[in-house]
Amino acid sequence: MPDHAPEISVYSSIDEVDQDQWSAVIRAATAPAFYDYAFVRAYERVPLQHTESFIYLIFGDPPVAVLPAYVQGTDDPAGYISGLGLPDRRPGDRILMTHVTHCYDTLIPARPECLTQELADQVCAALADVARQSRVKWFAFLNVDGTGTTASRLTAAGLMKFAMNTRFSKDVTAYPSAEDYVADIPSSKARRKFRTSLHQASRAGMTVSALDPVREAAGAVDLCRRTTARHGTAGYYPDHFGEFIALAGELVNITEVRIGGRLASAAISLCDATRFHLWAGGIDYEFTRGIDSSFPLMLRPAIEETIRTRRTTLEAGRSNARAKLRFRLEPIPLFAFVCRA
Repeated sequence: MPDHAPEISVYSSIDEVDQDQWSAVIRAATAPAFYDYAFVRAYERVPLQHTESFIYLIFGDPPVAVLPAYVQGTDDPAGYISGLGLPDRRPGDRILMTHVTHCYDTLIPARPECLTQELADQVCAALADVARQSRVKWFAFLNVDGTGTTASRLTAAGLMKFAMNTRFSKDVTAYPSAEDYVADIPSSKARRKFRTSLHQASRAGMTVSALDPVREAAGAVDLCRRTTARHGTAGYYPDHFGEFIALAGELVNITEVRIGGRLASAAISLCDATRFHLWAGGIDYEFTRGIDSSFPLMLRPAIEETIRTRRTTLEAGRSNARAKLRFRLEPIPLFAFVCRA
């Protein structure tokens, strides 16, 4: 480790960390909403997966980098960790990971001028120390953009690389309106499907509403949970998901689409300085069976909100690749970088 390496402070609660200092690094790094103090605080108070311990690493004084980490089991409900193919993994094994599986854009939040290979090496060494102290087999960075700087730094640090999944994203700065976005979809068939689906919903009495995440999230939360259960991952959003949403409310945007007064689609989105994250979504597939494609019911309001709030990028999360590619969202391959402790 170089002589000029910043000192490391390790905390077991986010309440022990200076909020202004943490937030200053997150802003400088333009890190996604998952690193916002409000998100990590909500996750500590109401974790969305069983978590044995919470660790917050601060590099430097004042900080040049910060990092949340969590000791969790490798038997996760959605299979993001258990499906990696970790060597010698056994049921019940634990892992130190950053960030949680509900975060689909992991990086090392650091001031840009400080994000050197030396810093990445120090971050990995610090995580290895914490992993050994926690008596876990591995430490890992999950859901890392395979094309980004973090991936290249972690590769150079010698971590093993495992393919995970794909997230979908779109820079919307070229579009003055959602209709301009739709008009730019290359496939005429996809454009027609997008517009037809919205026309069908409109004729059936579609209304779109923005709701208070603290007091009015129950319907959206229930629909998101029912949708994940339908896809075989019922535990991904636990019973207390609504409590998490209320605690993280300052970051949250909730949009409901009703048809004839009945909830047809709901989106729980997160907002940061540059991105609008279509993070959790639910669709009543039985009710919307008569609509060509139900995804535009969720996507169109998200595009509108991204443009209205002058954010540059719509992040559309993982899964549902067929619909997202059809409607011009761009794939970003995600990887886990793992090391034995």
